[in-house]
Amino acid sequence: MATTIAQIGGFELWDILQLAQTSRMSIKLSVESPHGVGAMFFQGGNLVHAETGAAQGDDAVNTILDWREGSVSSSQLPENCPQTVRHTSIVALLMDRARQRDEASRNEPPPRHDPPPREPPARHEPRSATPPSPPPVPVIEKPQRAAPVTVPPLPPLPLSTPTPAYAAAPNVAARDKELSDMDLKVVKAILEELDDHLMGGLISVDIISKASGMSLAGINSAPKACAMFNRLSEQLHTALTRSEDALAKGINKFIIEGDNGLLIFVIELDDRHRWAILVDGVKAQLGWVFVIIPELQPRLIAALKNR
Repeated sequence: MATTIAQIGGFELWDILQLAQTSRMSIKLSVESPHGVGAMFFQGGNLVHAETGAAQGDDAVNTILDWREGSVSSSQLPENCPQTVRHTSIVALLMDRARQRDEASRNEPPPRHDPPPREPPARHEPRSATPPSPPPVPVIEKPQRAAPVTVPPLPPLPLSTPTPAYAAAPNVAARDKELSDMDLKVVKAILEELDDHLMGGLISVDIISKASGMSLAGINSAPKACAMFNRLSEQLHTALTRSEDALAKGINKFIIEGDNGLLIFVIELDDRHRWAILVDGVKAQLGWVFVIIPELQPRLIAALKNR
């Protein structure tokens, strides 16, 4: 069963592909667009196959990446998936597309500039004995003076320009402040302990700043996934707690399970931090995950407060 995960345009297709690679997913991503239907297949985070109605491999990849409308859905990776693409890395694919576009722009012929048409030579009329009469002098009427227009005074200019919400500097400063407030060495040790307990089942783990959506510490960090999880948490909090018929007073954690066995845990630690964990449900037992998270959570909260 396919699950729709994003709309192309509001959520860039490149972000989804990078998340699949960073999280080492084995998944089929189906893309439906007004231009056609296609699919891209990932094995352990590597792009192995792509297809559209008329092409496979690299041609299908380039066709799908040119679409700017549609939706993306995920489903389980089929068995015996062929290897048809040349670049299994999304970064390598991006660089190759940039190289192809650069070569295409260099091979285009320069624009043709035709010379302006030549004017025919002027004909010289024979001089007449009688000089021509001078042209009549036009009579210029004096324009009437228009009524004065009253212009309202302009509003005073603000003394300072507000800082745009997308400025990067405040996020960086807030991140540095949060790093200085925590015991980073202990935080990293706890995350490594989680990795040891899951015995190869951990895909990635991050401590996310609620203010910026950035990862403060992690293993196999996925920056774009952190921003997405942070935004999703805020939307869930708004939907569940701020409506008239509130379903909950607060959200402690939520879990997403994919068809391919991927488990996503997002846990509220305190008023400034979230804990995002991506687990391979095939390699890690779900019951053990529910045991180890409550055990590590109090220690992690204490380390974030540097206590």
